[in-house]
Amino acid sequence: MTATAAARFSVVIVNYNGGPMLQGCVHSAVRDGVLASQIIVVDNGSRDGSIDDLERSIDGVAVIRNSCNTGFARAVNQGIELVLADTSPAEFILLLNNDAQLEPGALRAFADGFDSLPNLAIAGGQLRYPDGRLQSAFAPLPSLAEEILPLILLKMLFPHRFRRKTVVDKPISVECVLGACLSVRSAILPRLGLLDEDYFFFFEEIEWCQRASRMGAEVYYLPGASAIHGQGQTANRFRGPSRVEYQRSKLIFFRKTRKRAAYLVVSAVLVLRTLINALSGAVMCAATLFLNERIRLRTGTYWYLFFWHVLLRPASWGLPGKCANRQG
Repeated sequence: MTATAAARFSVVIVNYNGGPMLQGCVHSAVRDGVLASQIIVVDNGSRDGSIDDLERSIDGVAVIRNSCNTGFARAVNQGIELVLADTSPAEFILLLNNDAQLEPGALRAFADGFDSLPNLAIAGGQLRYPDGRLQSAFAPLPSLAEEILPLILLKMLFPHRFRRKTVVDKPISVECVLGACLSVRSAILPRLGLLDEDYFFFFEEIEWCQRASRMGAEVYYLPGASAIHGQGQTANRFRGPSRVEYQRSKLIFFRKTRKRAAYLVVSAVLVLRTLINALSGAVMCAATLFLNERIRLRTGTYWYLFFWHVLLRPASWGLPGKCANRQG
């Protein structure tokens, strides 16, 4: 049963210095029935030997080696383009983060979801921490309300719209799913298009889901398609730079998909909120005599982020190893 479902999928994994996580990710797809030849790993200029280790561990995986960090969206698109170039491409393409591992039966649950929902374009799986706790796996589309009002208030007023995880056993329609374990129907890609490469890291899958909804297709959360996810283990190694990428992508999203007034409000709110967090962090550092490492790291991240805004958001700031055409 699982092997039959898995045969309908190609898997695209983006890697950047993933270390042992990458092998765990690829092995999880193989365990769920995917042939190694149906797995594409796109490497964004890793220097940790993770690709060499993978090729020694598993034969037949297709590897695209970029000499530099092209960004998540571009790397995914390279993988998708390779899938679609096949004379008989897979029905579905699974995007799987290199810090995620499929649980048994995940691909069967994805396939069942697509089969039962003929208008389904993009599906997201259930995400869990290694200790079993639920992670956020879906979200509302970004809105001005969420930027200016406390999230706890929005959850009280609109509990269903602003939830990000839930204990359910049936598929639910959502505004967008998160990209750690996401599957797309290949047949819809000629109309839907690939990921927007203006996003280097973060928000690319959110814009994709919005695009699918606007063309009349559906986006669903499929709880039966479960994966264990380290949640940002790659990004967490670069706290300040990854937050720069997150805010940069948020600003791109509002600039490209919302009215100019909304973009300007969000831009101002981000600067003000970052400054407040940086100043309050400095006060807490002083109050704890700079002995609390967690507070020091968080405060340093906010100051890094604030100076990025002050310096007019230079393109060269952010995650390391970027290709030259992503810095200017």
